[in-house]
Amino acid sequence: MRKILCLAFLSLNIITRAQGAIGLPELNVLYSGGWDNKVVVGYTGMESSSISVSGGTAIAANWSDAYSEYSGYFVRVDDGTKIVSITLTGKDEKGKSVNFGTYKYIVKPFPDCDLQATTISKSVGCIVNVGLGADSPFTGVALVVTGGTVNGIPFKGKVIPGRKVENLKVGEDVEVEVFYTRNGVMVATPAKGKLKVTN
Repeated sequence: MRKILCLAFLSLNIITRAQGAIGLPELNVLYSGGWDNKVVVGYTGMESSSISVSGGTAIAANWSDAYSEYSGYFVRVDDGTKIVSITLTGKDEKGKSVNFGTYKYIVKPFPDCDLQATTISKSVGCIVNVGLGADSPFTGVALVVTGGTVNGIPFKGKVIPGRKVENLKVGEDVEVEVFYTRNGVMVATPAKGKLKVTN
């Protein structure tokens, strides 16, 4: 009796469902005040993607930090906006658009900076810088001190000359107000604090 061996070849097609998502590598909220909020998108099963923003504007951008390189968007929030909606859309190989959904983000004002100096010398003065603190999640913030006042007496730049406090006693606190600009916002913002007078 002759045996017949029949081989059947099965073709397995794996269908990947189109998916997409939006991520904020720095924060879970968007910040106003002219800040470029960094937004990245991820998608599968599509040839390309794009976003549209309600309550702000978006431009394509590339950037990097200490951990990785990113390709995404800078999103700037319109003045007075409290909620921003970002819609992610994908396009397949045939040019058909797929809406991946709309993501809503709460808007907060960009935080103010604090004085980084704590003392001022009667002999050499001090350099006054401002910052957001060591725990700040923001990257790429450029801050420039343009001047200010010491006990109401004006100075220019970020260096306070020692002569501005020469008549004060060592150990005395002096009121300082500086003005600074930030990338994206050239209108000077004030920052106040106290410096202890030293020799």
